[in-house]
Amino acid sequence: MDQKVVWELSEEDCNEIQDLFERKIALENLVKIVDLKDSDIYEKLLKDYGKTIREFEDWWKTKSSEYKWEGSNWWVDFTKNQVLTKI
Repeated sequence: MDQKVVWELSEEDCNEIQDLFERKIALENLVKIVDLKDSDIYEKLLKDYGKTIREFEDWWKTKSSEYKWEGSNWWVDFTKNQVLTKI
């Protein structure tokens, strides 16, 4: 797969999206193991997941608009602090 660097992220931007990404993955994994019988925990988990997804999507929308990224379907290489897209 050919890819192109779209943007070099600042340390702050990279940390922000990495935290959101890790929280999103953690919540997705928790959904798999939480007992549905414990509806209070499950409801809180769904609420936190919804909030995290909105923040995650808002980050992408805001940064892509602010920095005028080309392409779409971006992802981050956290080892290099770069936003990439397929070419």
